[in-house]
Amino acid sequence: MSFNQKIIYTSLIILTLIFGSTAWYYKKTHPQYIPLPPKPELTLTIIPGWNLRQVAEYLVKQGIASSTDDVYKLTGKPAADYRRTGDLLPRMSTASIVSYRPDYVSYEGYLAPETYRVFKNASILDVLRKLIEQRDREITAQMWQDIEKSGRSPYEIIIMASILEKEVQSADDKAKVADILWKRFDKNWALQVDSSVHYAVDKTGDVFTTGKERGFDSLWNTYKYPGLPLGPIANPGLASIKAAIYPEKNAYWYFLTGKDGTVYYAKSLEEHNYNKKRL
Repeated sequence: MSFNQKIIYTSLIILTLIFGSTAWYYKKTHPQYIPLPPKPELTLTIIPGWNLRQVAEYLVKQGIASSTDDVYKLTGKPAADYRRTGDLLPRMSTASIVSYRPDYVSYEGYLAPETYRVFKNASILDVLRKLIEQRDREITAQMWQDIEKSGRSPYEIIIMASILEKEVQSADDKAKVADILWKRFDKNWALQVDSSVHYAVDKTGDVFTTGKERGFDSLWNTYKYPGLPLGPIANPGLASIKAAIYPEKNAYWYFLTGKDGTVYYAKSLEEHNYNKKRL
């Protein structure tokens, strides 16, 4: 081997050692990035018309809450007037829509029905805030303007929407019934909707109410007290909110919903009583 070949060979060995040690040092000081496994997620579906009781029970079933009382600590209890106890509920969100909610009632009406993806270890507050913020996103700038033009408060709109959600099914019927109920509200009549009584007495599975139930003393009982109930009676879907904002003008003053969902309208009490007999 010539002298020049020895030089080249030695140089190659030295360079190999340098590159090798450099690579070893880099690996030691720059460990390979291993991505963390994705957090387990959960799909939650809130059904239009569910009330706080149903939402709380569902969150317990899905493992988000240990008990319904844990949910109520944040949302407040259904059909509770907190003016009597002086309790104040935590402010769960800075969303515009909840800024109109009085402090003395629950978050009923503000938990938007929708399908959500949440982390499996999400807190109750995380989930409830997500529902409230979805409700806020549903109200467009145009809807806010039209609410203001209507002369109704955003809170009154949510209450009316919750009644429409429970009373009738189709968008057309919701808009017609909204006009009937707003007319009765403006005259300070009793709205006399059975769904408000169902909510007050915690009754499900029936369209009608008994005389005893209609006599139940609650500010949610629209047979006993005129005007709107103290608060919403359910969490309405967007179609019901739109119907409350955009009622369809008509000449009716009464309506009745049959067990099959058919709505019977009447212009007079006599005609309304006739519809009752038919059912």
